[in-house]
Amino acid sequence: MYMKYLEKSLRELFPNISELSASYQQPAICPHCGIHCDAHVIDKVNFDKKDFQFVFLIFQCTACNKMFTATYRVKEQRSEICGITPKVISSYSDELISGISPRFISLYNQALRSKDNKDFDLAAIGYRSAIEVLIKDYAINELNKDENEVSKKKLHDAISEYLPGSDFMNSADVIRYIGNDYTHYDRKYPDFDFSILDTYMDIFIGLIRTKLLISHPPVSRSHKA
Repeated sequence: MYMKYLEKSLRELFPNISELSASYQQPAICPHCGIHCDAHVIDKVNFDKKDFQFVFLIFQCTACNKMFTATYRVKEQRSEICGITPKVISSYSDELISGISPRFISLYNQALRSKDNKDFDLAAIGYRSAIEVLIKDYAINELNKDENEVSKKKLHDAISEYLPGSDFMNSADVIRYIGNDYTHYDRKYPDFDFSILDTYMDIFIGLIRTKLLISHPPVSRSHKA
């Protein structure tokens, strides 16, 4: 399961507490049943710790009706999710992508586990490695490019040659630039945090999956109506 979130406002939950005007990430997938939902907040507590606040929320899934919790740390009008109970272990699977690049699935899941543990440096490096494998496997298995030639290409050149088009290049380059940046002692882009990388990873995977769906339709004009 790969957890998704809904952006909500703490002010709606705590209208009389000025320190709690930040937005917060509400889990959009029930950790019990795995169904996407806009869970109900059935109870809430805040703890004032002088320099920051803790917020503890109890949700009820609209699908299975089971309860789960999330804890947030709020400081200077920004909130950070500290944990979800029961704990959700992120994982990604997709038959189409796995069919051309099982190693990508393995690398991406390793990176997601690092993200779950808040090891964002390792997760960022993992994202960058994962898309290199996916792009090169796509070139070999979908575009019938020579494996020996593909394996030697730098990621920059592989993106340009095998996935031309601004959507692919823009999203892949964000992952390449920021992922590479996390490997350096002095980062060139310290203002670009992991959430940006995470967003563009979702975009890139979605584009690849769309391309595979178009290339392998369930029916085509060769089928007689």
